[in-house]
Amino acid sequence: MTHRAGVIGKDISYSLSPRIHKLFSQASGINLDYEIYDIDKDPISFIYDFFKKGGTGLNITKPYKEIVAKEFSTSLDSVNCLYGEIDATSTDGSGFIADIKSKNINLNDSNILLFGLGGAGKSILKEIKTTKNIYVENRTQAKVEAAIQKNENIRKYLGEPVDLFISCAEKFDLESITFIQNINFAPNSSIYDVNYKNETNIVLAEMANIDESRTYDGLGMLVEQAADSFEHWFEHRPETENIKKILLSE
Repeated sequence: MTHRAGVIGKDISYSLSPRIHKLFSQASGINLDYEIYDIDKDPISFIYDFFKKGGTGLNITKPYKEIVAKEFSTSLDSVNCLYGEIDATSTDGSGFIADIKSKNINLNDSNILLFGLGGAGKSILKEIKTTKNIYVENRTQAKVEAAIQKNENIRKYLGEPVDLFISCAEKFDLESITFIQNINFAPNSSIYDVNYKNETNIVLAEMANIDESRTYDGLGMLVEQAADSFEHWFEHRPETENIKKILLSE
């Protein structure tokens, strides 16, 4: 039996998801046809039709995570995985946490600043835990205020020392770059960009050299969140570290 799955988004021809899920399915002995569905509008009709025709599961990426959440979830602000009878979840946060742990970054004892409150940022914010402080910033201040109202442990960033900076922005404008340049990075801090092979990686790497911070891109998170999606579809979570090594070598 061949299972059908894929990723829905807009302008996503670059996506590594088909390659990742091909490696997962080969390692797991599962026949999987995973495709990119680049949709200009109305992902909701496509989703209903996909599952009606026997589809196994879908990943959701930009710009549809929040739109899909409104249709298929009563509790989530952002959705990146659909499975079963069109059940909805987000594996962005769990994928981020899994990759952070694999890099031996200690969240529990870190002052954390998250920049960018789109779909991935909201999902990550729900998962991160620390005994210190969690700060947020976003180009749209209404999203900052909404995040603070939902969680009393979240604060607006006002220049405090930062141990871990998480960037969830797809691109930086001049205002964003100015903000990042003025972050008060603590000694031995880390910068984590959820994007992979994106212009934001270059900008943050340059800043990390200046501040002597460690920098990471989002490849590991991409693999880990894909593994969580795969588990929702097939009740089996594939091994991830070897997949990361394969992708880095390609």
